[in-house]
Amino acid sequence: MNSKGLQILVPGGNPNGLKMIELAGWVGKAFIVPRQNLKELKDRPETNQPGLYLLFGVDEDTGEEIVYIGESESFYSRIANHDSKKDFWDTAVVFCGGLNRAFVKYLEYRATTLAHEASRMQIENKVQPQENTLSEFEKVSVDDFFENMKFILSVFKYEVFEKVEESLVGHDVYYLKSEDYDARAQLLADGSLNVLQGSMSRERETESFGGWSKVARQRFLQDGTFEKTEYGFLFTRDVVFKSPSAAAATISGRSINGWTAWKDEQGKTLDQNLRN
Repeated sequence: MNSKGLQILVPGGNPNGLKMIELAGWVGKAFIVPRQNLKELKDRPETNQPGLYLLFGVDEDTGEEIVYIGESESFYSRIANHDSKKDFWDTAVVFCGGLNRAFVKYLEYRATTLAHEASRMQIENKVQPQENTLSEFEKVSVDDFFENMKFILSVFKYEVFEKVEESLVGHDVYYLKSEDYDARAQLLADGSLNVLQGSMSRERETESFGGWSKVARQRFLQDGTFEKTEYGFLFTRDVVFKSPSAAAATISGRSINGWTAWKDEQGKTLDQNLRN
């Protein structure tokens, strides 16, 4: 992978507020703005340009990441409108510069399509946009713009477009085993863990067990991710967890340090392989 030069400007001097991101040699720019700092974006000249925006949040009940993807010829007014109509989001990421109406329509189509294919987040869009017509030359240009979007989003840990198979750290499989659970998983580049279909989770939970993992187990039983068997809960599909510990706790039904619990075929832990 070639190196890329990225620069960040904090226009208001607030490290927790609006950020502007540019890449060397790229006509576009990105803005990352927390919802409470949305007014910092209002007076910038770029707000009247066509842009693609993504609204990110977390489901408070399940802990699942949520995204809404949209486009507008004047993106600030559209995002401000969402401020009063969509409750879930806490951060907006906007891409603009060198775009026109047709380009942002195409970017919206590409973004929603790839987000659905990646299945890394819950997607709030109710309608899938149709692909609009661009010339061959225009499509190459906008696809390049999209690749820079993906890069910036990944830098800031918004892995909405990253397919699991493209994010694996090698092909090592890690195991979590005891008398009443037996799971296999692979580590992803952002530190999350993909627990593989066919893994077995313990049915019993400790009395002190709670938090996100307890809620996740309940949700998995409701949506069919867990199939109850005489041996425990069987994973019916691959599931990406935000951390090795979240995965281990959900499988074991207790608090557990995933970095030392998950081990490779040689018995080495994630911690030994990656941190030492």
